[in-house]
Order: sequence, then C-alpha cells, then structure tokens
Amino acid sequence: MELYLFDNDRELAGLVESYEYLRWTRQYARCGSFELKAIASDENIALLKIGNILWKNDDAEAGIIEYLEMTLQEQEYITVIGRFATSLLSRRIVWGTEILTGDLSAAVLQLLNNHLIVPANSERKISGVTYTPESVGVSVSTQVSFRNLMDTVTNLCDAADVGIKTAFDPVAKLFTVQLYAGSASQAVFSKEYENIMGQIFTESLLSFANTALVGGEGEGVERTFVTTGGGVGLDRYEIFVDAKDLRLEDFPDDYEAALLFRGNTKLAEQAMIQAFDVTVNQYGNLTYKVDFDLGNMIKAVSGRWGISMTARITTVEESYDRDGMSLSVTFGKPLLTLSEKLKRSEQ
Repeated sequence: MELYLFDNDRELAGLVESYEYLRWTRQYARCGSFELKAIASDENIALLKIGNILWKNDDAEAGIIEYLEMTLQEQEYITVIGRFATSLLSRRIVWGTEILTGDLSAAVLQLLNNHLIVPANSERKISGVTYTPESVGVSVSTQVSFRNLMDTVTNLCDAADVGIKTAFDPVAKLFTVQLYAGSASQAVFSKEYENIMGQIFTESLLSFANTALVGGEGEGVERTFVTTGGGVGLDRYEIFVDAKDLRLEDFPDDYEAALLFRGNTKLAEQAMIQAFDVTVNQYGNLTYKVDFDLGNMIKAVSGRWGISMTARITTVEESYDRDGMSLSVTFGKPLLTLSEKLKRSEQ
C-alpha cells in the first residue's frame, strides 16, 4: 500500500514515504474519513496541505485534507484529518425545492446535476465530478428544500440501505459518485472460530420508534394523516412526523405515497440500535476484501453471549502503524454521534 498526494488541480504532488499512523475509515451509506500523523519533515509539510487529495493505491476512494495540526513534542509532527471525496457534496445545498420521485438512483442524479455537476448557476459547478445512474430498485417519493446536499443524499441512502462511494481516477483526474447494494457473504465472524480478537455488542431502544403518524397539508379536521409501521401494546413506540411541506399539488398521482415515504424514512432513522463491533484477527480464516468487505451481509456469532446476528458491514476502519495493519469492523446499525443527532433533529 502506498500513499499518494494530489494537489487541488488533481496533479500528482508526491508520495508519503513514512508516517506514524493512518486511520482509514470506510462507511457504507455515509461519507468515510481519515487521519494521518507523520513526522513534520520538509517533504511531508510540502505535501500535507489543506485541500490536497490523499489516495491509497489499494482503494477506489480518496480523501480530501480538511484539517491540519502541527505539534512539537520530542519531535515535530504534522497531523491531517479529512473526509473522503463524497464530502464534495457537502459544499452545496439544495438551492430551492426538489420534488423527487422514482428510483433512488434517478433522484440522486437529479440532485447532483441540479446542484453540483451541471447547475443553472455555473458558479456552483464542481468540475471533474460525474455520476452514472444505475437502478438500485428502491423507489422514493419526497421533496427537499435548502438542505445540505450530502446530508440529503446520504440520508436517502441510509434509509434505503444503499451504499454510496466516490471513486477517484488519478489518470483522468475524475471523481465518480456511485451507488451500490452490498452483497451477501458466507463468512461468519466468531471468537469461537478464532477470526476475531475482540468484540463489542450494543443494543439500544433509547431512540426507537416503530409506528409513525404522519401529518400532511391542511388544518384541523381537514388535515391529511396517514399511519405507517406497526406495533401492539407494550411493543408499540409512536412518533409524530410533521410533513406539512409535502403538498398535494406536487404529488397529484399519489400523495399518500409521499407521506408514507416520509414516515418510513423517519422510522428507519429511529430503528433499534443493534451493532457488533469486532477487531479482526488478520491471521484468521477470513481475508479482507476477499471473504468480506464493506457492505456485505455477514453473520456474527458469540456462543458465550448467546448472540447470533446477520447484518450488513456498515463501517470498516483500517489502521496502519509501525506494527502493521489492524482492522475493526462494525455490523449493523451503530449509535449516532452527537453531531449526527443534531443534524437529524434539525430536519
């Protein structure tokens, strides 16, 4: 594995020869991130600049440096942090109102074309970004206004259990946004199989809801309501979803479908938290990117804890340091960070 740096114009700037550690965090329906710490040599200072692109030649994605810190301890160090190139979408908002219907891939094409690839205002265009829609078999029926573009797209992907990534072609100097559906894998992770070194299981109902009353346009008894989800008695957890922004005139063919989509999206955000985090044994019987990869549906088993769950790999964190590479994998729906909770509460 080699680390290449490209400048803002996507011209090759050089190669990072040595570093203290690299954390490379891939996410399925979200934007990945990275952190790199290196000795502050003249070469590294020249390469590791805000806005430069960090590309790992064994990965399709690349990161963009967004934060830089110089420190003096026993030695001088430079640390850079950033997100993968999907973060380019975060530099735009949905400028106005978009009515989204049909396959999710077509909806994403509409959003990217109108607000990043070929926007009406040429000053909003980001050159060298492309997207080729391929049907993912998930229908959407909603509208969005004045929200961050990346949050809008990734929230749709997360609710639909669809992956998103932005591949980097260093020769063509091109970023390509892609949607994909993770496949099933026959791999089984278990302490008993000696292919994991540590494990953390998390289960939470703190933000759980399984029944939504969705209120559309209108006032009082004239207001349109639909109910989605299900639950009975003690097992019924209700929420109200205000969808007054969805108007009948925008969805004349099936207004109820738009309200149900809004409710189901909110329920997907408030699904039960159930996640298995494992530290992979690199010398076990499973090989990364051969037997398992980000997006795969995998079985995780703990006989000692009485847990057996089949879930999607939603996060993979690759860590590189002087001792080599270590790998942490998250199965299932993890807990939201504080910033993610705040963003969702604003929507």
